[in-house]
Amino acid sequence: MDTSPRAVQDRLAAFRGRCAALGLALTPQRLAIYTVLAGTDGHPAAEEIFRQIKPDMPSLSLGTVYRTLELLESHGLVGRVHGLDDQAHFDANLDHHHHLVCTRCHAVRDFDAPALRGLAIPEAALGGFRVESHRLHLLGVCATCQAGEG
Repeated sequence: MDTSPRAVQDRLAAFRGRCAALGLALTPQRLAIYTVLAGTDGHPAAEEIFRQIKPDMPSLSLGTVYRTLELLESHGLVGRVHGLDDQAHFDANLDHHHHLVCTRCHAVRDFDAPALRGLAIPEAALGGFRVESHRLHLLGVCATCQAGEG
């Protein structure tokens, strides 16, 4: 995901527009939480988002961050990514993409492979299940963790 200042501003403008269209109030907390997500290609958990915002918003509670993330996800404004550390991580990148997940440090990184968009799943494996979307999580060891091996 592009995290340049212009791309982040574009995402924030789109977020404001979608909130208005949905009738969601654009509270300072919602805007701060989305701003963190829009400005990173990482996939922070609620606690990480809370730690980033808390110094500038002392009245913010961790519960507010959790409730806000759930609200934004329920309206399709952010996505939830399940990593290996039993925490939900969140993503402002709603474009179709997949994830590389490090089995050591649990970092999650986006990637896109157009060839995977038309993934053919055998009908016998589906057993009547209707696939509406898919995201792959490829597990392995990131470059940073590999560098620490030597």
